[in-house]
Amino acid sequence: MSNLNFLPKLAGVCKITEAAVQGVSVDENVDRLKRMHYLKKSIYELMASFMNRTPEWEVKGALALHIWLDSEHVASLRKRVSEMREPPLHLDKIPDERLQRLTDEAMRAATTIELLSGLKLLRTALAQAYQAYVRATNPLNDHPSCRMLKLIKLEEEEMLTWLGDALEVLLDTAEKREEAERWEDHLSAYLAAAQGVLGELPAFAGTLPAARSDQPFKLELVPQRDERFKDLYNSVLTADEVYQDRSRDPKERVWALFYKRLREMDVPEMQCSIVAQTKGKPWEYYADMGRQIWDEARHSMMGEVGFLMNGIDFAQLPIRVNFSYELNTMLTPEERHAILYAIEFGLMPGDTGKKYEWETAIASGYDLAVSIQDYDWADEVLHAQIGRKWIIPVFGGNKETLEMADKAWEKMAALRGAYVSENPDWWEQFYETVKQKPFVSVTES
Repeated sequence: MSNLNFLPKLAGVCKITEAAVQGVSVDENVDRLKRMHYLKKSIYELMASFMNRTPEWEVKGALALHIWLDSEHVASLRKRVSEMREPPLHLDKIPDERLQRLTDEAMRAATTIELLSGLKLLRTALAQAYQAYVRATNPLNDHPSCRMLKLIKLEEEEMLTWLGDALEVLLDTAEKREEAERWEDHLSAYLAAAQGVLGELPAFAGTLPAARSDQPFKLELVPQRDERFKDLYNSVLTADEVYQDRSRDPKERVWALFYKRLREMDVPEMQCSIVAQTKGKPWEYYADMGRQIWDEARHSMMGEVGFLMNGIDFAQLPIRVNFSYELNTMLTPEERHAILYAIEFGLMPGDTGKKYEWETAIASGYDLAVSIQDYDWADEVLHAQIGRKWIIPVFGGNKETLEMADKAWEKMAALRGAYVSENPDWWEQFYETVKQKPFVSVTES
């Protein structure tokens, strides 16, 4: 017998006997994928809706990442359904009213503990649904679905790990643990009533607890910060001006750039309000916005690393929320997006924009700052492209969009209250504490 007969068969996907089972039909699997898609899409909407009302800094950052990951997963699920003989797709229809009741309840989380406990419950159920789908389908015939779910499950488990670690920190009293358990029990009943993510569990025989979703959901537009952060409405702009002042030492300008990066958490807060209030766009819009939401939070984390690596408790600085507060509460979603685009458009010139920031980092000699500004520059080029793709068509052109941004700034200035700075000289006081210290670098192994 030829040795060739012993070559691994079926590209290593599965055994012959596994590929010989009938498995689940295309139509049945489409229904299952649509249920996963609905729940994933609802979780995206849930997190975008809770970005502003969630005060904990680290939770905001994780929500931003998870929003992007979920947006990518939703796009993958939509693509796979479109490949499975399914036009018209009806992907924006609710596949099961019982699933809608579950997601409506999850949206009524009253605290961060309830938010994270609910997300953990939903993501755990999704991870189990991916496994159930793969077990029941033919691994060769339906290999594209199996591969997709394998990759989604990997990131789902990473998100679950973060949720578990965060809850371990937050549930530091018996009362908080009871709060989490009550909410998990509440949502578990609604999940059971839907017969699980795939609708395949035994019929629910219990009694549903009273629904919180009977009360209208109110989107919170005022950004919240936890108790570590003070002076939230400081209107002093000195640090922003510092990095543009070429007469100052590059080291001071790099510290100002770290601060500029750090403060970018207000962009996800503003973008999430746009996403939460904008309905009916193609999913590609929400996916692109999800990517930018994560990028902007990641930029904030870059600044965070700059401060923490050099021994500075960044929460003691006046990380103001004026930008997200004013745009969220004074402007329409379209006006907010026009301003966001105008800012990104203004960062493209090399002599004053992102290239200049990168060159400032190089002049400082600080390797961490160079890397941060290098990638920040690349991201902002992408963000300008996202703005051109989605907001320019709304106003009819680049010129019209920039004009709308100018009008929105004027509108906001007319509505702006009197913000009083508690410490107008804070930048000088801060820099005095760090200017003699060398930057801390990490030697790569």
